Amino acid sequence: MSFGRSSLTRRGTLVAAGSAAALGLAAACTKDNGTISEDGGSSDEPQSAAKVTITPADGSADATAATEIAWTVEAGEFQEFALTDASGAAVEGAMHPDGTTWVPASPLEWEGVYTATVKAADDAGLVAEATSTFTVIASPGDRVSIENYLPGQDSTVGQGAILAFRFTDHEVAEDLRASVERRLFVTSEPEQEGSWHWITGRALEYRPKDYWQPNTQVSVRLGLGGLALGDGKYGEYDQETAFATDSESRLLEADNDTKEMRAYLDGSIVQTIPISLGSDTPIDGNDARSFSGTMTIMSREESSTFVSDLYDYETDVKWAMRLTFSGQFIHGAPWAADRLGVSNGSHGCLNVSDEMGEWLYNFVRWGDPVVVKNTGIEVPQGDGFTGWSLEWEDFKAGSYLE
Repeated sequence: MSFGRSSLTRRGTLVAAGSAAALGLAAACTKDNGTISEDGGSSDEPQSAAKVTITPADGSADATAATEIAWTVEAGEFQEFALTDASGAAVEGAMHPDGTTWVPASPLEWEGVYTATVKAADDAGLVAEATSTFTVIASPGDRVSIENYLPGQDSTVGQGAILAFRFTDHEVAEDLRASVERRLFVTSEPEQEGSWHWITGRALEYRPKDYWQPNTQVSVRLGLGGLALGDGKYGEYDQETAFATDSESRLLEADNDTKEMRAYLDGSIVQTIPISLGSDTPIDGNDARSFSGTMTIMSREESSTFVSDLYDYETDVKWAMRLTFSGQFIHGAPWAADRLGVSNGSHGCLNVSDEMGEWLYNFVRWGDPVVVKNTGIEVPQGDGFTGWSLEWEDFKAGSYLE
């Protein structure tokens, strides 16, 4: 199986494959491509001057399910690569976008035996072939799962869709975050610059520099299966999804100064809605103000029951659209009719009439951006999908890849 080499923008966006070249990791096995005469002795044909070394080394037994293959070529030019399993079947994969390693398309089998083969030619065109047969370790017991907030397979989402996930009960040390991040593959058509951002050692988000363009096709692979995460822990499995952004761009903008929400479609205002936001004064000693910042629609529920231990209430609501993990929503609030467009009084949610709640529910998609302004308190990073509340350079600074 031959392959191409991909290139990578500085932060996360894959682009089209190009030509492959020698790789820069070192290790252990080289075999010259000698020929054998019919009587069993070596022929007098010239031998290739090309020398190849492969990682993992021949005979090694410490590979993991996330192992990538690397090689170097001396005195020659790379020609061809293949990886096969113990039965001789080809293993699918491609060059990593950074061009340094070949990455299997799915995790290798625990305790599996694999053979990597690399061919290279010297200046005279003589071919040398090197092979390395290695064994993957037994499945480790301490595996780390993730909380996955990626868009669903084949879904259509809003222009502000953020890719987010969290490791379950494990904090990745800073010195391992780059190795984790380089296993998170995002491709888009059309190509758009993007970056991962570590909110904490558990929580990551990915966004493009600007909102996704309409009709963008996005593919995501979290290649974490078998990846070493520190403290003897390994990623449990890979996760993949592919989705599209809608042909129309929608945005909601709520302003506490005017007590109005404007709904935009492809940049034009299509609805202006009176609102009431979180109370300007504490409720039961708690700051109940709505968060300012750019959030996204995280879910839509035609009807829901809100239960708050903090404020000791249970309330049935309609047309609930979640903005934060902590429980700020846009929703219908017929009890707030006298406050809409006039004053605040909720426990943090953006109240609208049931009529406007239904209109908004049918207007928005998952991933549509919601901008809230002038409330005096910023949304905490990670309370919902909050990457759009950061300037692009600040968001990029949360990546560990150079």
